Amino acid sequence: MPKTCNFDGCKYNQFGGGFCANHQYKRTDKKRKVIPKTSKKGRKKLTVKKDLTERDHRFFEEIWEESPHIDFETDIPILGEALTLYFHHVLEKHLYPKFRYKKWNIVLVSWETHSKCHNNMDFVPKIKAYQDYLIKKYLK
Repeated sequence: MPKTCNFDGCKYNQFGGGFCANHQYKRTDKKRKVIPKTSKKGRKKLTVKKDLTERDHRFFEEIWEESPHIDFETDIPILGEALTLYFHHVLEKHLYPKFRYKKWNIVLVSWETHSKCHNNMDFVPKIKAYQDYLIKKYLK
């Protein structure tokens, strides 16, 4: 016959350490897990990423205030607040970091259009044409 939980008044079977699954927090034999500290290099990377994200948000907020909230590709209004997914870098920021904070490199798009941009540029002909124009103007 299985043993019952050591917690007063509990009638459930023991799960481990003398307590049932509901009273495992009462165990004294558990080893506490230590959260590993972040290395200096890791902390520096996190700080840089945090600063970059904050700068991105300020930049996007500025664009949101200046421009009409209309999808570049479909001309459908974008409703709600400024979300980062509404801002598409035509010349991708990881390939062309010097154009990351250029307003002419950002177009407002819906989440669906943004997804299409990253999956297959053939689905978004206006953005593809604008991208070709920017490549000719700034990269050749």
